[in-house]
Amino acid sequence: MTQIDRSFIGEGIPYARAYQTQDPLIDIGNCDAFNISFTSNRQTLPNYRGGGGNRNVRYQVTDVAATIGMFDMTATNLARVTRSTVKAVAAGTVTDELRISAGVEGELIPLKHLPDLTQPVTVKTAADTPLTAGTDYLLTPHGLIVTAGSNIDDTGVKVSYTKLKSSAVQLLNGSQVELEMFIAGLNDAQSGEPYTLHLKRVKFGLLSELPVFGQEYLRLEGPAELLADPLVTATDLSKFCEMNLVDKAA
Repeated sequence: MTQIDRSFIGEGIPYARAYQTQDPLIDIGNCDAFNISFTSNRQTLPNYRGGGGNRNVRYQVTDVAATIGMFDMTATNLARVTRSTVKAVAAGTVTDELRISAGVEGELIPLKHLPDLTQPVTVKTAADTPLTAGTDYLLTPHGLIVTAGSNIDDTGVKVSYTKLKSSAVQLLNGSQVELEMFIAGLNDAQSGEPYTLHLKRVKFGLLSELPVFGQEYLRLEGPAELLADPLVTATDLSKFCEMNLVDKAA
């Protein structure tokens, strides 16, 4: 039989949904890596019959781990690797939001929500005296900056604005998530030949760092563990994952 080239360079799109649900599989985004690693415990039975070596050896799988590199900073992706909860913030009007202030030049007075700067913003003192943009404060995408000679004091301000639709991610406020994942892959070494990888039960861990500032594209590296899926009872099926590869005739 003639040997044919079956070299492999994988790329593709990972999809995920909550484990044990019929939710839609949703694209995670742009990922540069998905690695599965295996750890085993090695037990040996020495050969006592002369000549040394081992009479037998046993490898028992102890861990099936994975890492994924995600370049799309979505609230869902961030929450999965930081054990966070996500609260959807609907767009709408905010009236007289009371914010504390010290009245110090250069002070940032952040707003509770991200403001839509294409819509009017009204700022008043706590006593309802109107304040003027450019004179009393500078308006930024994050809130107000107090200017020199501003009428803002230590009694606070009231701000009315239109908030943008956003997602509030509460870091370390949730628990680990379990997912079912499906990778729609392409083998770039074989002209984009398709392959699939079905990960039946994946539990995400906590990322080691979150580079909030940086000079390179942020990459969320999510550690995970492939757990045995108790729903798989057939003896000829893996409880962990299934990879489907094209058979190519010589």
